[in-house]
Amino acid sequence: MTPEDLAGALTDVRRLRAGFAGTAPQPWTATTAAAEMTVQLGHLALCLLRRRGADTTGLHDPQRPITNTGDELADVLLAALSVPTLAGTEPAALPTAGPEGRDGEIEHFLRLLITVGQLAEAAMMHDGFRHQPTGTPPSIPAASASAVTAAGTLANRLRLDLLAEFRAMVLDADAFLRARNSTR
Repeated sequence: MTPEDLAGALTDVRRLRAGFAGTAPQPWTATTAAAEMTVQLGHLALCLLRRRGADTTGLHDPQRPITNTGDELADVLLAALSVPTLAGTEPAALPTAGPEGRDGEIEHFLRLLITVGQLAEAAMMHDGFRHQPTGTPPSIPAASASAVTAAGTLANRLRLDLLAEFRAMVLDADAFLRARNSTR
């Protein structure tokens, strides 16, 4: 993702966060966005299990099909950018992607999990839900940048255009908000 792509995505995230603010019973914080990130990671994991031919019986709701890997990865990206947005900051400069590894798809998913965990921890510290641990955990800007890069690397491995998936998700979200607002 280029700096220009990231700037455009952040503009969309800010607009969506403002639009969705009226749909939640309570105001969202960085920690709430981090919790949403875990929901979206679960959805992504379900899609990846299906891609690998695993039996997902009992892990999905037939009334709520979750089958679009690109859309779920775009939702993870939305959450990873929502954390800094709600914390009043922005991601740091995006780092370069790591090595390919032995089991590309699984390894990249695990790297995404790690970076998202670091981002969630930073959000919890920011919002006063977690103590400052020993060592030097990454800040929200650094952890968000790492999570964005990890999502992009996984998307590349899956042969997905993450930016195109993100833009499609934004269009769907905008349509949902317009429909919701027209019925009020």
